[in-house]
Amino acid sequence: MMRHGLHSHYVLSACEVAYSAYKNSRAGTTPRVRRAFLKLDNQTYQLNRLLLRIPIAPRRFIFLVLQGAAYQVSYIEDPSLKRGSVTITENTVSLAFTRQTPVFEPTGSMGIDVNERNVTVSGTDGSSSRFIEPGEVADIKVRYREIRAKIASGSRQDNRIAKRLFARYGRREKNRTRQRLHKMTKQIVNHAKENDLGVKMEKLTGIRRLYRRHNGQSASFRGRMNTWMFGEIQRQIEYKSKWEGIPCWFVNPRGTSRNCPDCGSRVAPLPERKLYCAKCDITWDRDVLASRNIMACAVPQARPSRGSYEGERGDDGSNPGADGGKQARRLTAIVKSAEPNSASECQRRK
Repeated sequence: MMRHGLHSHYVLSACEVAYSAYKNSRAGTTPRVRRAFLKLDNQTYQLNRLLLRIPIAPRRFIFLVLQGAAYQVSYIEDPSLKRGSVTITENTVSLAFTRQTPVFEPTGSMGIDVNERNVTVSGTDGSSSRFIEPGEVADIKVRYREIRAKIASGSRQDNRIAKRLFARYGRREKNRTRQRLHKMTKQIVNHAKENDLGVKMEKLTGIRRLYRRHNGQSASFRGRMNTWMFGEIQRQIEYKSKWEGIPCWFVNPRGTSRNCPDCGSRVAPLPERKLYCAKCDITWDRDVLASRNIMACAVPQARPSRGSYEGERGDDGSNPGADGGKQARRLTAIVKSAEPNSASECQRRK
């Protein structure tokens, strides 16, 4: 890159991106980057509010005017946050922030049961809440699946039109689903912070293996379950909890919907997602029972690495997901019409 007159920092960024692509590629496949992007470390760029300066050669820069709301500006102007790398794509600029967050000692915990159409939360403070946003997300995915099927059948003669329509409706689907999940996870984390509660969730890695081909399931059922966004829900809750200094654990999901949280005996299934404990003579809602069992797990378990199988579980419990170190968060600004300004190609002295 230096031979072509580019900034020397691009060498390190290119090596980092290439290593990540190689590390995340499957065995026996050729690593490749599907979409062009640019990554800069924090010593390369300069950001003055919403004006981003990017070096292209020694003492030569281009300038991008970002489009951000008060939410994005509040992070940029916060002196307590340390700026990290910047990732630039065709339409967005993502800026990473880090800060030192002390992890507080919780007075209790809250169990979070993630289902296909709801998220149920139970806390040691006696609170119990049900969020229906996952059901709305499931309905959105069904609707957009039908739209993609119509596009595929109506544009067989022109792949260019199909590709453009798939991209457009894919962005709409992503924005509508992520927006609902962000609002829901923010409410959950705020409740945990206000009541000094730690967060406990099920360790659901490997669950996709239950919905593979030749498992005796219909294609529509497998398609619905494989688009279930349980991982995105847990990811958002985990990083938002770390950002606020809230301890976050992942626990063994085995038996959380089979045993009574009061006496521990086996419960009997009833219609309409109800469970009955004969020993306590109590009828439980299935999701509330599961969230209370997750909350009661005493020894949480460390979140496993990607690729581990759900059946290979240890005890119920782990080290907290937040260790008191630097916590990271990524902020994205939209740059749909952000073009280099008139001074972008002029030379400027450092």
